[in-house]
Amino acid sequence: MPDHLFVYGTLRAESAHPMAHRLRIAARHVGRGSTPGLLYDFGAWPGAVFGQDQGTRVIGNVFMLGAGQKLLAELDRYEGVAPMRGQSRQSPEAEGLFHRIAVTVALHQGGTVEAFAYGLKATPSARLIGTGDFIADRRFRVPGPIRP
Repeated sequence: MPDHLFVYGTLRAESAHPMAHRLRIAARHVGRGSTPGLLYDFGAWPGAVFGQDQGTRVIGNVFMLGAGQKLLAELDRYEGVAPMRGQSRQSPEAEGLFHRIAVTVALHQGGTVEAFAYGLKATPSARLIGTGDFIADRRFRVPGPIRP
């Protein structure tokens, strides 16, 4: 089981989102990295379809989570892969767009790491972010901090 997390959207180190702040405090930032996949724009947040057969890469940050499972459970709830308080697993609201999977991330400073990532369960009909970089795309299209 990976002890790293690869984030590519509102959880990135550059994001002003409160959950990104929580991640920066509770985990150790390892650095920037990328993994094969396609990145889609859903407006306020992106979604990725990961796979070795993709011709493009998704850009993001890698964090070391450590041994505690509390942060990972919080992130699962934030990403909609775990039921919210009071919901059962069978609830439609618990059946979100994402699932947590393991990916191999190429670190920009060299080397690779196995990490969890939140990937889309299906290929969406949303705008493709050709650069694979949500933060750069957002800064170009909507200048200002990434906020909820």
